[in-house]
Amino acid sequence: MQISVRSNIKEVTKGLSALEKKYIPNATRNAINDTLFGLRKELPKEMRRVFDEPVAFTLQPSAWLVNKAGKSDLRGEILLKRAQTTYLRFQVHGGTQLPRGKGIPIPLPKQRAMHGGLKRNWKSILDKKNYFSGKPKGIPNARPGIYKRDKVTKKNPGGKGLQLQVEWEKRTEYKERFDFYGFSQRYVRRHFARNFREKLRWYAQNRK
Repeated sequence: MQISVRSNIKEVTKGLSALEKKYIPNATRNAINDTLFGLRKELPKEMRRVFDEPVAFTLQPSAWLVNKAGKSDLRGEILLKRAQTTYLRFQVHGGTQLPRGKGIPIPLPKQRAMHGGLKRNWKSILDKKNYFSGKPKGIPNARPGIYKRDKVTKKNPGGKGLQLQVEWEKRTEYKERFDFYGFSQRYVRRHFARNFREKLRWYAQNRK
């Protein structure tokens, strides 16, 4: 997930003085970068509006990487880092997620990481004797998944009691919810021209 900003400033450079035209490349470069960093601040606000209680891992500004425009390349881009892209791409593009193995692992709270997905070492719980994967027998409407079996204690000599930790789903359907590209493009259209004029004015006033 990424969006690029290329300088197209024909409309905003009409009627400029010779001095102002001298600083067009510098003003353009800085305006692109200011616009992208401004967008990075606004994206979490838009996600809060779209999603119900999004996790902090999704909302942190560092989830987005800004590749700044340079002197020789008046183009910049903002892109979502890989960890967040793995799950947010379905919210942007929609589609069907199919399992790589026997099912899609869906974490319940005890196996959920701060980003809302599975903990990194979630598979290791199956190495413990009181965990197993499958569908419990003798329990009506039990869902397939990874279960934790209560440990044998004096109070619980039979080790009875099961807690679902990770649920297996055959497929997951997603609808497009987060209009990342539309929101980003609208933000750029609203802010780039203003940022460019501000930077051009600063250069003309301070670098005569």
